[in-house]
This record gives sequence, C-alpha cells and structure tokens, in this order.
Amino acid sequence: MNTVDFSVASDWGSGFSANLSIANSSTSSLNGWTLEFDAPFTITEIWNAEIVSRQGSRYVIRNASWNRTIVPTSTASFGFNGSKASGAVAQPTNFILNGSPLNSGGAVALPTLSIADRTIAEGNTGTAPATFDVQLSQASQQTVTVQYATANGTATAGSDYTASTNTLRFAPGETKKTITVGVLGDTIAESNETFSVRLSGATNATIADGEGVGTITNDDVAPVPIPTPAPTPAPTPIPTPNLSIGDVTVTEGNTGAATATFSVNLSASSTRTIDVNFATANRTAIANSDYTSKTGTLRFAPGETRKTIEVSVLGDTIAESGETFAVNLSSAANATIADGEGVATIIDNDAPPASSRFNYGEALEKSFLFYEAQRSGRLPSTNRIAWRGDSALRDGADVGVDLTGGYYDAGDHVKFGFPMAASMTMLGWGVVQYRSAYQQSGQLDEALDAIKWGTDYILKAHTAPNEFWGQVGLGGPDHAYWGPPETMTMARPAFKIDAQRPGSDLAGEAAAALAAASIAFRPTDAAYADRLLTHATQLFSFADTYRGKYSDSIPDAANFYPSYSYTDELVWSATWLHKAIEAKGGTDTFYLNKAQSYYQGVYQGWTQSWDEKSHGAAVLLAQETGNSRYRTDVENWLNHWSDKSGAGIRYTPGGFAWLDQWGSARYSANTAFVAGVYSDTVNDPGGGSASSGRYSNFAADQIDYLLGDNPNNRSYVVGFGNNAPRNPHHRAAHGSTTNNINDPLTNRNVLTGALVGGLSAPNDNAYVDDRTNFITNEVALDYNAAFTGALARMYQEANQPFTRTQALAANSVFSGSTLSGLG
Repeated sequence: MNTVDFSVASDWGSGFSANLSIANSSTSSLNGWTLEFDAPFTITEIWNAEIVSRQGSRYVIRNASWNRTIVPTSTASFGFNGSKASGAVAQPTNFILNGSPLNSGGAVALPTLSIADRTIAEGNTGTAPATFDVQLSQASQQTVTVQYATANGTATAGSDYTASTNTLRFAPGETKKTITVGVLGDTIAESNETFSVRLSGATNATIADGEGVGTITNDDVAPVPIPTPAPTPAPTPIPTPNLSIGDVTVTEGNTGAATATFSVNLSASSTRTIDVNFATANRTAIANSDYTSKTGTLRFAPGETRKTIEVSVLGDTIAESGETFAVNLSSAANATIADGEGVATIIDNDAPPASSRFNYGEALEKSFLFYEAQRSGRLPSTNRIAWRGDSALRDGADVGVDLTGGYYDAGDHVKFGFPMAASMTMLGWGVVQYRSAYQQSGQLDEALDAIKWGTDYILKAHTAPNEFWGQVGLGGPDHAYWGPPETMTMARPAFKIDAQRPGSDLAGEAAAALAAASIAFRPTDAAYADRLLTHATQLFSFADTYRGKYSDSIPDAANFYPSYSYTDELVWSATWLHKAIEAKGGTDTFYLNKAQSYYQGVYQGWTQSWDEKSHGAAVLLAQETGNSRYRTDVENWLNHWSDKSGAGIRYTPGGFAWLDQWGSARYSANTAFVAGVYSDTVNDPGGGSASSGRYSNFAADQIDYLLGDNPNNRSYVVGFGNNAPRNPHHRAAHGSTTNNINDPLTNRNVLTGALVGGLSAPNDNAYVDDRTNFITNEVALDYNAAFTGALARMYQEANQPFTRTQALAANSVFSGSTLSGLG
C-alpha cells in the first residue's frame, strides 16, 4: 500500500511553504509516479517535481527525472510554496497516485493549531507569568511539533517582557500545551503595552491562528509631585578613587581560544557602587579574526577593589608577527579613570610552513583585476585595466534614475542584479572571514574597492524602501552584439521590483550583500558601514513583506538567471543582518529568530551558488548558534562532496569534484570556500587540527586543481600559472571591431584573473580553450566571488608572501592592452 504525507513547513498567513512525500509500502518499485489532488490554494513554485496540469482546484503533479523510481520501503518527496486566503488551512485532499485513490479517497485531515491571546497585569517588581494556551483542534495519532517565538509590539523584549523561542511537542493524544512568557514589573505609569507569540514550522498539523497577543495592563499611577525641599548645606564630598587597567601578554595557540585576562583595579575601596564601561579595540590584531570583540560594564560593589575582563584570543597556524589589541575603559560612575587602556600582546607560536606549490597571493591579486575589467560606468583614475574605458553612461536614463556603475555580468554587458548582489555577498564573506590574510597579502584595499564598486551600485538601485532596480539591458539584443562595452549602442532598458512586482530573492540577496559589506567596512569606514546596514534592513523588510520571485517580475531575467525559490535568501539575509548588528556592537534576536524559523522551509540541494544559499546560511547559523541541526545539514552536504568512493559527488580521475557542465569550476570553488570556512570555524572531522581535516583537505585539493595541480598541469585562471586560458568567452577581452566572434583569431587583451567555466564533463580532458565555447570558457562575476575567498584562505594556510614588486610586475604584464607573442 502506498501513502502520502503532507506537512506545512512555514505559514505566513497569505502564503506557505509545504512538503509532500510519497511512501512505497509495497514489495515492488514504483517506476514513475503521477499524483493528483484537490488544493484550496495556488502553487506558486515547486521543486523536485513538475506540474502537469491544473483544472480548477485539481492539480496533477509528476516526478522529476531523479526521483521517478521509489523502491520498496522508501519515499520520494517534493516541496512547493503556495498562496491562499489569509488564515485559511492549506490542506490538499482526494489524493490519487498513478490512478489509484489513497487514504480511502482523501488524506486524513491534519489537526489545526491555534494560540489564544492573553492579558496580564504588569506588577511592580519581579516577573509575572503570561501563559498562552496553544490548542490542537483534535487529537492526533502522530507527534505534533510547532516552533514559537516572541515578537515586540509596543512592548519591548528585555524591558517589558523576556524574549522566548522554543518548540512545543504534542505527544499522540495531547491537545493542549502552554507557553509561559515572563512579564517584567515596574513602577512606571504608562499605557498598556502588547507583544505577541508567533507559531511557525508546524509538523503533522497546520496553523490556523498563529499569533497570540499578550496585553500588559498598566497598574501604576503617576506619583503626586513632592514640593521641592529647602536647600540643605552640601555634604562633604566622598573621596573618588582612581581606576586603572593593566596590560597582558598571551600565547596565541593553534586552535580554539586562549584567554587574555585584564586586571582592573581601584586605587582605594569605596562605600559606593562603582561602574565602568569597557570595549575592545583593534590595533594590529583584528576583532573576530585574531580575538573576539567584547563590550560590557564592570561593577565594583562597596569594598571591592579588583575586577577582571576576559577576552578570547583565537588560535591559528599562521606564522606572523606579534599582534596587539586594546581594552578601553570609559564612562566611570563614582570613580575617575587614571589609566583607561590595557594593551594585550598576542605572542605567535607558529613556525613558517614549508613552501607550497602555488603563489596564492599572486592568484588572489589577479582575481581582483578581473573585477576591475568588469566595471561599468565612469572608471576612476586608479583604473588598472588599460584596455577598459568609460561605458554605459546613460544607464537608467529611460526611467529617470542614475543606474550607472556596477558590474557587467559575464562576457556580455547586461547588469543582472541578482548574481551581482550574490557575488558581492561572497566577496564580503571572504573579507569578513579572512581579513588578516587579505591584509598580509597586500590585497585588503583591492578587496574593499571591488566590494564597494558593487555596493555603491546596489545603494543607487535601492531608490525607495520597497523599490529596487534589478536589471539594466536586455539579454537578446546584448548578446547579438559582439564588441567591447565602450562602443555599444543598443538600448539598455531598466527593470525594477516593487510591492506590486515583488522579488524576495533579489531584495533579500541585496540585503545580504550590504550587511556582509557593512561588517567588512566597519573597521575602516564606520559611517559607510552604517549606511549599508540601514539599506540592508529596509531591503530585508521589503523582501519579507512582499513575497515573490524576482524572475516572475522581471521576465527577461528568467531567460538567464531564473530563481527557483526565495526562502533561502530570506534565511541568508536575516543571518547576515544578525551578524552585522552584532558586529556593530548591538544585540540581535529578531533577525536570528527569523532566520531559524524560515530555515525550516528551506530545501537543500545543488551547492552554494548565485541562486542557492541554504548551505552557506547553515554554516553561518552553525557559527552563531552551535545548533546540531545546522551542523548535521552542513556535514551531510560536505561529506557528499568530499566522498571519493563513488557514493558522493562525481570525481575525475585527477581529483576534481564535478557537479555540472555549466561552470563546473565555479561550483567546486564555491564549495571549497564554504568547506574551508566551516573547517576553520565550526568542525572538521578526520584531522588533528582544522588545517588537516577532511573538509580542509577537500578545499585545498579543489583550489590547487584549478591552479594547475591536475593531470594536464593546466591552470583554469587567465594569466596565472602554466597553460592558462587565452581566449575566454568575453567581448571586451576579445576586442573585435567587426562584431565578429572569430575576428581577430586571438583575444587582443588578457582578462587577468578570470576563472573560466572549466570541465564540461567529469573527465580531466573535457576542456577546450575556445572563445566560442561558452561552457568551458565562460567567465562571470559569480565564478570568481567565492574563489577569491578560497585563495585568501590558501594564502593564510601557506603563509607564502606576495611582494609589492610581484604585484606591480603582474599588473604591467597582465593588465596591458595587447597579448603580444601569444598568437
């Protein structure tokens, strides 16, 4: 007998995300399946299956190519997002599988969940419990779970009530549970205040009423004014003691964290309570790369004269000079600060490693030259690409908006906002994670310049809180022209998303890019970082409030960069916003709770890419929470990619992990970068240290393969290493003046640093250096984005210096306009 199981992963009132699985309980395989059902909703996007037809409310769904066979005792699953009337229950019925009715003509109706409102008096002190009843409409024979989280209304978490998030579990037969939230008493006369408890991510039930409103009634009265008493003689001042903080020296270590303990001393005891604020500050050491930033307040009770501040110093295996950071005291109450800065000296304990095969610093420097070659608009005086000039200076004129600048997508001249934003997020992540490597290689300024060229354009394109210009140019006319951007004359219309034509994926990715960049810029340009963060919060609100796929709103984008879902971008951007707020010194639970809630509706497939963020988001959430759910998801994915037994990803005989013909090098590099980050910050099985673990070794092997450690000793990076590509599929680098892809025969210009598409099949010989082959020789913004971060990590691991002399030589050789002697 075959059965169908339906569950709602996330419900936001007018829409939802759901999963449906088919279980084969028979003794023979199902070879191909078609499922019919009635649906009181509209499916807006679907994955792991396809819609055959829809007549009225009746859907016919067919298997995808990869899950057509369901062997005995196994299941096949697919998921979809849907729209429905607000508050309606999304429950399909009357299932028919391959012509046979299931479950006696219809699915067993799932029980519904609802949460009641609650009113409670505030109280003057302590905590009063606000108890919310969560009710199942009927008993279930299955375990029912539902997540919940508090949210501010006019009441504020931490001041009026205690924030709470958790999961309720109804055992079979249970129909009622309670959620208790602590309401904080005070003696302030104020208006009544509200907060809410929201349900999400139900399993084996649907959510009918997902928000319980808690009303905190005021029970205080304004005090009667007390007449001002006659002045009395001033008391004799109590002597004010002095505060001072000492310096400290700590050995770094190779992994984990050592502790730098600062002593803060009072010159004399006091009869009063003394408070003083403290905060860490960079010197040569970088917060969250060399040590963990920390802020807080020390409190000396009457009679106490010594306190300590503990700061975590992060271990690594990089041979480097000693580094320093400071802890600064400020805003002392009832004391005077005499010595307000304590300096920590981090003693390096690493020996320089043996020289590695490749100069990763050189490859990293050249990867940023590729981004300079992709620039659109008016170029700065510091432009290092001699064969590029100003172009597309009227972008946005058709809609009255300045949309000049930004990056051309690939070897063409369209500005596709979605992959551009995704590339900026990955460039930002590289700097956030490996800032010290960029500094030591001399490439931090170049990395920040590359990010800022993109984020400045994203800021331009965000013309209103709920409006974002997502594309300039049309793919068809653009691709019909084969020449440099400086001489193009075709029309370049602009397209936007807004409340009527939403794009949660595009707006969410733009928010992620700006949030990641705000962390990258905060140590050097706090004002710009704040501006980025402000726009990021607006873009996330736009993405979250007005749901939809951008490629439905910008039809031309669907021909080149169609989006399969936007839930992963909501998780991804919410997590980056959480990290950005805390990097600024704030505390966030709002965005973290959203990220964890929306993660329940994410489908994990493919690998990290311009359209798939679930894996990267899981790594960030594992970093932030340590939750085993995220670690398990990440490690299942990385185990698949690092498994060379034949049971995981396909490998070439030479050791390249091959996913797909379209940009195979890009997918390997993306996965290598995220694997390296996970290895360095969360976990890496199979090694004595992160640098020798399974994921770290996988990451190093893939990057080395792309740089030339392969059976053909071939580099897949233009202008780097042996037998590098000479004819990437790129109009400006080719430099044709006749609108002819074959004239001249050899590219006029070197597209230094570009990672090409790579192998078109899981075969080490499946590559041709042919300009007309846009599979093996395509280049794109997203091809290089994670690759640069992976190179920075490899530089950090190898600690191989890249001198300014080498950089200047590389620029003069590979940025020139002519490829002389190579024809």
